[in-house]
Amino acid sequence: MNKKYKLTIKENKGFTTMDIAIGIIVMITFVGLMTSLFYNLYMTTTAKNRNAIATNCIIDVIEEIKTKPYEQIDHNQIEQIVKQLEENDTIPKGYNVSTQLQKYNEIEGNRDKVDLIKILNVTVEYTIQEKVEKIEVSTLITK
Repeated sequence: MNKKYKLTIKENKGFTTMDIAIGIIVMITFVGLMTSLFYNLYMTTTAKNRNAIATNCIIDVIEEIKTKPYEQIDHNQIEQIVKQLEENDTIPKGYNVSTQLQKYNEIEGNRDKVDLIKILNVTVEYTIQEKVEKIEVSTLITK
């Protein structure tokens, strides 16, 4: 039996419409996911950097205040220190520093105590992604 088998080979002249459609869908999905990933990474990194700068601002304010003698530390002195740090760009623009000073012996229940401790609260507010973030640190200043 002599049968000739004729092989028919389809000519491969290019891509079909389905090949192109699948390629475009895969590429759009990949690019969308990568863009989303990089954006989230950028925003997280920016938020952490801004938080670190705000923490450094608090540390700078506290360290500068603690260099002054106990008796000289009052609201006016603290305001001058904060203003000076803002003018020197130690506190960058966009960071709002506020402070609160309270003597320990002025707190209810401690009025009979000697004036040896002051409580200093330093707050820094900054904006990221149109949200106001706030960091607050309290420290004691002693004689």
